[in-house]
Amino acid sequence: MALRRIHLEGILTGTPSRCGFERMNMPRDLSLLEGTLGICFRDKTRLRQAFTHRSYLHENPSNGLLSNERLEFLGDAVLGFIVARLLYERYPDMAEGSLTGLRSALVKSETLADLAARLSLGEYLYLSRGEEASGGRARQTNLARAFEALVGAIFLDQGLRVTRGFLRRLLKPEMQRVVKSRLEKDYKSRLQELAQGDFQYTPIYGTVQVVGPDHAREFTVQVEVLGRVVGRGEGRSKQAAEQAAAKEAMANLLGESLGSPLPVRLRQALFILVSKLAVTSAPWAIGGSSASLLQGMPLVPVDIDILTSADGAYQIGGILKEYERSPVSWRESSVLKSHLGQFEVAGVPVEVVGGLVIAGPDGAVAWEAWKRPRLVPLFGLELPVVPLEAQLVAYYLMPGRETRVQEIAACLRQKGYDSQVLENALNLAGLPTDASTAVRSLLLF
Repeated sequence: MALRRIHLEGILTGTPSRCGFERMNMPRDLSLLEGTLGICFRDKTRLRQAFTHRSYLHENPSNGLLSNERLEFLGDAVLGFIVARLLYERYPDMAEGSLTGLRSALVKSETLADLAARLSLGEYLYLSRGEEASGGRARQTNLARAFEALVGAIFLDQGLRVTRGFLRRLLKPEMQRVVKSRLEKDYKSRLQELAQGDFQYTPIYGTVQVVGPDHAREFTVQVEVLGRVVGRGEGRSKQAAEQAAAKEAMANLLGESLGSPLPVRLRQALFILVSKLAVTSAPWAIGGSSASLLQGMPLVPVDIDILTSADGAYQIGGILKEYERSPVSWRESSVLKSHLGQFEVAGVPVEVVGGLVIAGPDGAVAWEAWKRPRLVPLFGLELPVVPLEAQLVAYYLMPGRETRVQEIAACLRQKGYDSQVLENALNLAGLPTDASTAVRSLLLF
């Protein structure tokens, strides 16, 4: 282990390894990476999946592998959590907003790609011939995603303690560099860095109002990202008002109103969705695990569900056409029926579910909980989500979801619940009296 640690530290400090390597078109042997990391994977298939690019599967569809996208999504959440904890412990006197900004700088694509390059992760990627020929091994997006997938694989294979140790050693010098540079930046610079890193968009500032005499003017400025006003500020000069607007925008975009940070990719995807869906007349609400997280459940969402009507599904599907993986169409399973479309936004799987019908124990139930959403403050607006109380009833209707039912019930017991919302959901489900009583009993202490 001592030799392996020396090897990893040598990479981080730029000291050449004693093991040379001639670059080849084929990926390097992953056992070399295990030696570099000082981690021996129990499941080698999981490690290989972390480096399997989607393009490789197009040319090798029968090899039984999955792409690294799911591991990348998990790794993004794990990385955000561990970095938040490291910053919290390292800087006990730093304010929440500053900690959030530091975390964003440490987990942005450019930083992750640089860390991946130091570990030569590009040399281990399984790519298609076309992706290889076009420089895919050095492409920033591929490197950043491979790093996140590697974190996800380490977490699943080795657990939180090993993952935290790996990231602590790797991020320590980067953390010091980022802290030093960010102390020298103002809110406008930090907002621009966040907006360009998350959405490839430059914030637009506009003066809303100027009042007062020439010697004592008061400026009001708003700032837009992706066409949505995300912050407003006032000041005795235009520059001061812009700084105030940028400060509010930072808090809104980072989801500080929730009290705990969102995984970076989930935050990016939600903001893009909110911006895109501003033009639709169809009512909708966020459902599934993302809705649970937004209401305080401690979990890692695997996707985003958008619940709406049947007509709304096709309208929203058209708005999200550029992100489409599978167009909206009628789908049926033994438990669920709906107009379903599958999309991918900022690397996060998104399902648009219209006219959902649940095959409950006493017959089919048209599940329209999206008509009575809970409004959660996020991005400076109120985001409609399916209430946890309604999710509890929906999962109670579905066979095989007992664990999920118990998790939601435990969260509601701890945080409290709205009895009227629960009763509305029970009425919507049409449960018999004994079943409704059983659901209510789940919330008794």
